[in-house]
Amino acid sequence: PPAASAQPPRAAPPAVPAPATEPPAKPETAVTPPVIAPPPQTPAVALDTLPQAEPAMPVPPPGRAAALDLPGAETAPVPAPGGEITLMPDGALVPPGPARPRVIVPGQGGPGEGGAGFASAEGTKVNRLPQVGSAPQGSSVPPSGAPVAPFVAAPEPAPAAPPEASGPALTRFGAAFVEKPGRPYVTVLLVDVGTTAGGLDAQTIAALGSWVTVVLDPSAPGVTETAESYRAAGLEVAMLADALPAGAVAQDVEVALAAWHRAVPQAVALVEPETPVLQGKAPLLAQAEKALAAEGMAYVTQPGGIGARATKDVPRAGIFRVLDTRRDKAAVITRTLGRAGFEAARDGATVVMLSAWPESVAGLTAWAAEEGANYNLAPLSALIGAQKTK
Repeated sequence: PPAASAQPPRAAPPAVPAPATEPPAKPETAVTPPVIAPPPQTPAVALDTLPQAEPAMPVPPPGRAAALDLPGAETAPVPAPGGEITLMPDGALVPPGPARPRVIVPGQGGPGEGGAGFASAEGTKVNRLPQVGSAPQGSSVPPSGAPVAPFVAAPEPAPAAPPEASGPALTRFGAAFVEKPGRPYVTVLLVDVGTTAGGLDAQTIAALGSWVTVVLDPSAPGVTETAESYRAAGLEVAMLADALPAGAVAQDVEVALAAWHRAVPQAVALVEPETPVLQGKAPLLAQAEKALAAEGMAYVTQPGGIGARATKDVPRAGIFRVLDTRRDKAAVITRTLGRAGFEAARDGATVVMLSAWPESVAGLTAWAAEEGANYNLAPLSALIGAQKTK
């Protein structure tokens, strides 16, 4: 055979070091997230059951994350062993989902319902303060939603009747008076003729004081309101007998007296005018006395008339004199009052009558300032009550 051609010798491959024996793999260390302590629980406002001991919190085994048990929220799922755990940048667990809304059933202790709460706890007493219309202690309280009887307040006692509610008119509507013992009585009947006729106004007359008895014409306009104003000022009032139709009979007197009394319902007496209406007319006067006796009113007569006799049912007083029949000046009125004072000192009492003309009232006030301290300047009701009539 032909001789083999000479080939260059091959380079020996680089020596491969023998594989070294690898050390056993170290166990993989599990990443344990930081355990966050649960926040303190806020106690509920109203407990459905009595508070009990809180169970011990379980401790998770190594390598397993602990899920927070938050009230009112769904518990976060715990990853299975070996599963991947997702960490938030701050190291906290993934927050749980939104809390579900609480369903409130009427009558089962929801807000504004009178149901569960401290009232259901054994041994707990609630609503100790008394409430308006509440049942007394010891009575059963109706459950929530039960019909409750309406609260009815006890009727208040009726107010006591005022002193003017009963008794004769002389007592009910008489002006206040304080007697000066041992001194004679002088009573002034002052006729309010009205400002239209030239007389003084009611306010000026009332300023004289309660010792004057004001006589009112029952047919005058606004007489009822005028009488009330005098009464409010503390003065007493009387009504003037008005004219009767010609040929009047007893029935006419009855009708007339009823109308006069409606106009001046707080009158203490019926006063005859300067020209008498009933005085001296027995049938008419008898009918008038029945009405006056029923009301407890007095009857005042003019001087010199017939029929001024006193009766047991109707108190009477007689006028000594009408002082201003001629509308005299103040000085004349003052002198005439001096004579009336002399009559009072002699007989124990006297009654005078004048109208509320400016001159007449000026003379009256002058005399009262000079001589009034010597007498009991008294309203008509006080004079009759003291039985000092003439």
